[in-house]
Amino acid sequence: MTKEKLCDAVFEGGGMRGIGLVGAVAKFEEQGYKFRNVAGSSAGAIVASLIAAGYTAEEMREEMSHVDFEKFKQPAFWSKLGKLGAVLGAARNFGLYSAELFEKWLEELLARKGVYTFSHIKCGLKLTASDVTDEKSLVLPGDLAKFGIDPNEFKVATAVRMSMGIPVFYEPYELVDKDGAIHYIVDGGMLSNYPMWILDDGSRKPDVPVFGFRFVRSPGGKRRSKKANLFMYVKQIVSTLVDANDDGYTTIVRGDSERTVYIDATVGDVKVEATDFGMSRETVNGMYNNGVYAADMFLRKWDFKKWRKEYRSNPDSIMRKLRRKT
Repeated sequence: MTKEKLCDAVFEGGGMRGIGLVGAVAKFEEQGYKFRNVAGSSAGAIVASLIAAGYTAEEMREEMSHVDFEKFKQPAFWSKLGKLGAVLGAARNFGLYSAELFEKWLEELLARKGVYTFSHIKCGLKLTASDVTDEKSLVLPGDLAKFGIDPNEFKVATAVRMSMGIPVFYEPYELVDKDGAIHYIVDGGMLSNYPMWILDDGSRKPDVPVFGFRFVRSPGGKRRSKKANLFMYVKQIVSTLVDANDDGYTTIVRGDSERTVYIDATVGDVKVEATDFGMSRETVNGMYNNGVYAADMFLRKWDFKKWRKEYRSNPDSIMRKLRRKT
């Protein structure tokens, strides 16, 4: 039996590519790792919340194998009037689809493990969301206190809904602050899609590894060539926004790249997009296997003692500021 090893983990957002994160988690569990603290954004928030509730990777894969992800594109009321109605609804509610069905699905999954609010989770859990009203990143549940909300009594499923609320695609979640002002909360990936800083900002020597899980695309992957309509165009804008966020920043601290598992977001010769809700079963399995492979290759070379000696042996080895590439 493999000896249990504690670790912390941060999961990047990636929409429908998130099944790759589950594959990577499966390999880590196989090698004896147990997650002590987890954090994530968007799809990474979903995986982090399920781990915090006590789900194994195998259980997550089983649950996701039964899901028709297309149903999460729940039409808002106005969409009953056709495409024009959908556009009018988006203009009124700031999103093409409602996220209520997604929240209900996740709430039911968490309830099976006895998890409803943050007071019920099995390990440390932090999620990112974006407050577009104040143009600031939120860390949930802690920042909910700013709105007069008890973080411990807030529903985990609702917090995840905030974190995965792809802007324009989904209607934003509304929070009212102490002064009565409405704040529109959307996808955490807008401002911090790979929040390594939540669990390790480089100012300490971690006692256990803090692993990161994120997506890359292998060279040569093709995009679908079908001419876009308005809705496809919105999807492409959203995917570009998320991917540009990923590409536009360097790592927070030196050594982040060396402790990150990079999962290929290309299956066959097709690039998997964040909003590919209609992925075939073959593509879903392909993304999962990409995660397993990436984690396997990473763990073959990983040496925590060596990493800590090289990147946390002295203050000069740490870069604490998040910087844009020039």
